[in-house]
Amino acid sequence: MSRFFKFFSAFIVCLNVNSLNAQLLLNELYVNSPGADEPFEFIELKGTPGSTLNNIYVVVFESDSGSAGNADVVIPLNGVTLGSNGLLFIGTSLGYQNIPSETVYKDTLLFGLPLLENGSISFTVMFSPIPMLKDVDYDTNNDGVLDLPNGAQLQDAVGWTNGDLTALIYGGVILTQSAGTPDAAVRFFDNNTPFSAAAWYNGDLVDADSFDPLEVSSNMPLGSGVTPGNINIPNNGTGINDLIVSNLTIYPNPSEGVINIGSLNLDELALLSVYSVDGRLVRQLELTNSTVDLTNLDSGLYWVELRTKREVKRAQLVLSY
Repeated sequence: MSRFFKFFSAFIVCLNVNSLNAQLLLNELYVNSPGADEPFEFIELKGTPGSTLNNIYVVVFESDSGSAGNADVVIPLNGVTLGSNGLLFIGTSLGYQNIPSETVYKDTLLFGLPLLENGSISFTVMFSPIPMLKDVDYDTNNDGVLDLPNGAQLQDAVGWTNGDLTALIYGGVILTQSAGTPDAAVRFFDNNTPFSAAAWYNGDLVDADSFDPLEVSSNMPLGSGVTPGNINIPNNGTGINDLIVSNLTIYPNPSEGVINIGSLNLDELALLSVYSVDGRLVRQLELTNSTVDLTNLDSGLYWVELRTKREVKRAQLVLSY
């Protein structure tokens, strides 16, 4: 076979893969419920409505240095046709019984989804004409590059570490946050870029669907949350590429209760939120001037967030009476 023909054949395979599985993406990942992990862990995908998946696998790889590259979870999706909203939910009906009818539901009770790692982990979606196998090491030399079967191609990938500097995250997309390891990660509704950290926000959870404002990614949007089987929120057209994240100036700090907000533009709507150290929203108001009275709050450490349409500013505040 000529070199040209080999190249042309590979090119045709790529075209077929892309046409059959256009824009198949990881969409939402839920690995660590505030209570018991089972039966609430799930993986959600987003693709072209009405498309049928062929030779597609979701593969979750171990990323801790000692066993990096091992395929902990392999979920074949051959023959699955996406519904009208393009969402595919992979979870158990014991945890989620009210998934919308337009979402395709792959109930993991049928094949037993192992518990997802709460530490270093890599999620991938891939095309492979050769079946991907569970408990196979696809990086035997631990060089951080997956040794995939002939013809296999990654479609999307994302992962994170638990602080292990020697962990290997496959696919090159590593999510970070202010503290801790992500309990869940959500793709921005209007960002369909594969292999992009900017397409995601993530954090620790304080309940089943709400993030802890003290342990989140710096791009956490207003109205964020986990939406199993549903369209991701927020979905008002404002995505991560539009937001500017910076430090908020508060003075005095420490304060005896009355604070001033620096560099405040009163020509646009500004929402100020104050959170306790355990993640509870304790005060929220629309600002009409730069002075805010918080004397109704107890002494202690708080997290203050200021949001406008295009900007997020955050700072810690100490109230000391």
